[in-house]
Amino acid sequence: MKKLATAITAATVLFSGSAMAAEFNDFDLDKDGFISKSEASLSESLASIFDKLDSDGDGKLSEKEFNQ
Repeated sequence: MKKLATAITAATVLFSGSAMAAEFNDFDLDKDGFISKSEASLSESLASIFDKLDSDGDGKLSEKEFNQ
């Protein structure tokens, strides 16, 4: 639950000032099904929690990891 709250906070910061909430697909720019560290770096907040969300340590976030 804590990871979900952290991810929501990061996504909200990405779109601060907007009524739109960020979703996994907003970060997966190359549409490969994962968020890379490079893609996550577009949001300072997501980049700062990337390693915590990357539970399997493979250097990328799956949609499941992002939504936890």
